[in-house]
Amino acid sequence: MRFVFGFVSGVIVGAAAAVLYSVQTGRDLREEYEQVRGDIQNRDMEALGARLENRFRELQAVVEDRIAQAREAAEDQAEEASEAAAEAADAAAEAIEEAAEEARES
Repeated sequence: MRFVFGFVSGVIVGAAAAVLYSVQTGRDLREEYEQVRGDIQNRDMEALGARLENRFRELQAVVEDRIAQAREAAEDQAEEASEAAAEAADAAAEAIEEAAEEARES
């Protein structure tokens, strides 16, 4: 049972680390790796936990920023679509009025 728990914990930590470190340059990644390796070798799990918490916060900020950008772009597109639909409705109403007027004159 301990093996399964350790394995699952390792997979979770590994996946989180892969996501967190995927946005760094090679030099930054090597420096971060050395610090993490030092924490593990010194069995300083508090420092490692704090480092991971900071990286999660950074990643969360990046994700929230990208979501805000996507929302803003979607709102802009929705506004443009709404304006285009209103213009099309006005044009259709004018065309109907003109057709009705021509029908009355005939």
